[in-house]
Amino acid sequence: MGMIFKTVLAFCVGWGVLYAAQHYWLTAMTAQIAENSGLQLTPPAPAFPTIEIDPVKMRQAINPPITIDTRQYERLAIESMTRDIVRQNNEAMARARAAATPPYIPGLPRH
Repeated sequence: MGMIFKTVLAFCVGWGVLYAAQHYWLTAMTAQIAENSGLQLTPPAPAFPTIEIDPVKMRQAINPPITIDTRQYERLAIESMTRDIVRQNNEAMARARAAATPPYIPGLPRH
């Protein structure tokens, strides 16, 4: 039982010493880096450039004012309606001519 206890104790002590050595080494390296990082080779630049937004210009850029001249399309609509009326009148006259023709009997006068 003493041998197992000594082995576990040695393992724990070794692990603790290794952890402490790594921790102190990391702390020392971090401190040295923090000391030497004060050297500025380039001038500091802002992380993000300042942006000024004009809401009126933004609104006009997103929804620009549009003027649509509808006179041409109104004229086309009126001409289309006129063609429809003329076509309907022609079809009605053609039906009237075809339906109202009396039979032709030779020698019988038409009045």
